[in-house]
Amino acid sequence: MADQKKWGAEQEEMIGIQMGPMIDCTFLLLLYFVSVSTIDTMRISKQVELPAAHAGIKEKDESGRFIVDVEWDESQREAIFKLGMQTITDAYDLVPLIQKTARLYPRNFRVVLRVDRRVPYEFTQQVMAAVAHADIANMMISTQENDR
Repeated sequence: MADQKKWGAEQEEMIGIQMGPMIDCTFLLLLYFVSVSTIDTMRISKQVELPAAHAGIKEKDESGRFIVDVEWDESQREAIFKLGMQTITDAYDLVPLIQKTARLYPRNFRVVLRVDRRVPYEFTQQVMAAVAHADIANMMISTQENDR
């Protein structure tokens, strides 16, 4: 009888894995990545028709970007400057915003201009002057691939 108790005590009990917490963590990660990808797509304006380019370089690292969308309002014949969902009427109002954001990303900060192909150059020049006034040396202009 003593031998049977010994053998009974040595048998391992099967422990079930708690799947609930793992499913919760997976669900939270999924929600995080969906929300981050949605926020990233909302940062750029869908109204901008980018000009075509014969050659270009695709950006590998998208961190530290300050994206300025310049849309063309045909009815009022003026450019609209957008930072995500924020609309700015004067290009020189961008200077303090650019400087403030540049302090957050001191190593790889750059301004990316997404200018509608219908916007006259004078408005693009205003944004470029605002970037220069903010003492930012790294500026890029977005284009789309040539259809040919």
